[in-house]
Amino acid sequence: MNLSPFQNFIWIAGTVLKLLLCVLVFARGLHRRLPLFSLYIALLLPEAVGVHWVYRHWGYTSQAAKYFYWMSLGIVLCARALAVAELCWRSLRDSPAVWGTVRKPLVLLASALLVYAAVSAASNRSPMIAFTLAVERSLDFGIVVILAALAGLGVRYKVWLGQTEKKVVLGFAVYSAFQVVNDALMEKWMMQYFRWWVSASVISFDAALLIWIVPLLRPLPPLTPPPTLFSQEESTAILAQILEQLRRIVQETKRVLRSRWK
Repeated sequence: MNLSPFQNFIWIAGTVLKLLLCVLVFARGLHRRLPLFSLYIALLLPEAVGVHWVYRHWGYTSQAAKYFYWMSLGIVLCARALAVAELCWRSLRDSPAVWGTVRKPLVLLASALLVYAAVSAASNRSPMIAFTLAVERSLDFGIVVILAALAGLGVRYKVWLGQTEKKVVLGFAVYSAFQVVNDALMEKWMMQYFRWWVSASVISFDAALLIWIVPLLRPLPPLTPPPTLFSQEESTAILAQILEQLRRIVQETKRVLRSRWK
């Protein structure tokens, strides 16, 4: 069974968008700011071309197509997880106190999602496929939770990313949110309507690609340095004043105590 004309169209459109995005990422120098995200984008094009070639050569429902699709998906999922982790680190790296607070919960969340995926795959007749599918669902859910928390931390502690990086976050959030909803609605009927499930996923990802492409059509804005409350000289002067005030308070306290005990 081969791809329908509509599926061929969306695969071709997605491949063109991935190629354009890959060129823009390296032409605009985004790979120097977000190397892991750039690696993820670079993997998308060979993955799309390879899957499409396998579908046309061996058929959409062949064993070769099934295993190639899920294996390539596993590689891309790892790259996507690393890209999201990179965004979290870049957002909070200038606030070590906040990063130290949220790092352990993020690690625990990732561990819990992996355990869930392993448990889901253990009793399945195709453990590799079941594990990859469970990881994808867990990753999409985790991305939605993490990026929502990242947005909340950005508002609360005024730590955030540049304009281009915000678009990267938005693209991940849009795609993952759609996937979470799509998986929830299609869980009972996914095998029967697998083609439509994949097509809907491809279209939602194309929307994310467009979100990423638009800001890269112009040169990247320069990175703004993290805000500093005081310069080193000002901080030293203020600290000296505080210490002097504390010394005077201690001396005055001692004087008062002596006068009361005389």
